[in-house]
Amino acid sequence: MKLNNKEARELAALPGEISALEAKQHALVSRASAPDYFKQSPDSLRADQARGAEIEAQLMAKLERWEALEAIAKAAAS
Repeated sequence: MKLNNKEARELAALPGEISALEAKQHALVSRASAPDYFKQSPDSLRADQARGAEIEAQLMAKLERWEALEAIAKAAAS
């Protein structure tokens, strides 16, 4: 099986999308590491926790999709 045009574009875009999610994840972790971070309201802390979980889920989904598309591309090249 060969990648179709949509899948090829998706595969090409995934590294950038993954990098962007990793940057958001890093920014959130950096913010949470600040000494006064826990002085924020509980709602703000919960929002950050939810956003962190959302970013992690998106990142895992993108990594899995990248792996699947790479497998298709490699199988077609063989």
